[in-house]
Amino acid sequence: MVRKRSKPRPARHLRTPQAAEWLGISPRTLERYRVIGGGPVFHKLGNRVTYTVADLKEWVENGISKSIFSKNYILMRAGVTRRGRGQS
Repeated sequence: MVRKRSKPRPARHLRTPQAAEWLGISPRTLERYRVIGGGPVFHKLGNRVTYTVADLKEWVENGISKSIFSKNYILMRAGVTRRGRGQS
């Protein structure tokens, strides 16, 4: 009996380059979000950092803002600062 192959399942966990491509940002930006906060939830599998598509979708959906003064925008950007600005 020969089994039919089903469609390949999408990856359950994306590595940083694939997650960044899915989000439309650079891998370096995603790494920076991971360090300083404000980015999507990530998982550590051994020494690998991975993201689930569900977590990426949730992060994108929670980032909806109508203005830079909205509570969502302020909370999303909390902790995300550029080096050298506002630091004493």
